[in-house]
Amino acid sequence: MNRITLLLVLLTATFTATFTAAPLSFAQDGKPAGRFAEKADGTAWYDVNPDTWDSFESFDFDRYFGSWEQQAFVLDFDYESETVIWGTKTAQQSIRPRFQWLGPLFAGDGYTSVEGLIPLDSEYTQQMWIYGGWKYHLTPDIDIDVGGNIVLANKDSYGPGIPVTSGQGWTERGTVYLGLIGRVLFNPSAYIIYDFSLDQKIVLLGIFQDWDLHEEFGLPEGFELEFQSRFGWLQANGWLGNGRDPNGNQWRNGYLYMTSRVDLIYRFDFGLKTYIGARHAMNNDGVGPVGINGTDMGPEQMMWFGGGVSYEF
Repeated sequence: MNRITLLLVLLTATFTATFTAAPLSFAQDGKPAGRFAEKADGTAWYDVNPDTWDSFESFDFDRYFGSWEQQAFVLDFDYESETVIWGTKTAQQSIRPRFQWLGPLFAGDGYTSVEGLIPLDSEYTQQMWIYGGWKYHLTPDIDIDVGGNIVLANKDSYGPGIPVTSGQGWTERGTVYLGLIGRVLFNPSAYIIYDFSLDQKIVLLGIFQDWDLHEEFGLPEGFELEFQSRFGWLQANGWLGNGRDPNGNQWRNGYLYMTSRVDLIYRFDFGLKTYIGARHAMNNDGVGPVGINGTDMGPEQMMWFGGGVSYEF
């Protein structure tokens, strides 16, 4: 890719409507499997990699989970000037501390993370996201990402975490997901996500790409640019979770959403990185008073920025 094409891609990413989920590393993020996944040895794109079965049959715990020296732990601290989940605004500015474990797991990448979502205005819902999953080189050109999460909230909430004033809504929910990621240019991905508490299905399509700016433009070593774009379709049969509307019915909801983000990253040589970037989101869920009791579901289009620091040890 030449430099003019790269610049056009970045400009398009910044100003075009696209779609992502919450920006958690590894969990349904559309990124290919990383350093712990054993390389698939097949020649055709459809040759299924047998390494995970071979490792399971080995009865070798080092092959199951790797050695202690291979385990990685990551501390993150993010700031977002808007809080957006599934293309929907759930709060104003917030901070997001996160702790992750990354390591080998049955010839693939194992990961878990615990993340807090803490709006700086106390009227909004605070949340805790607990993720666990596994990525694997399914074929030479396709990776698989399978996992799930539990989300806990301190307020009764609609959908992704909009606080409810009526005393109805969810305070905990659980999700499972399955994704396929192409290890080609822009790493196209497709995920199917199901939320048990909201009886909700999400189909998520996306692209992801990063560039080493030292190699591309001769900037000092350590500078990178990362771009991610997602398009999602959401359909929920219980937007209030176990809650009911005033007539005793579950509230259904469905919409399309798009998000994009581009981050400038600087990696130090001792496990620390910093990043800052722009984000954009749109949805067709409606604006103004909608739904139960005229709930304001937030704007249909948002632009904001975010940044943070991350340390791996």
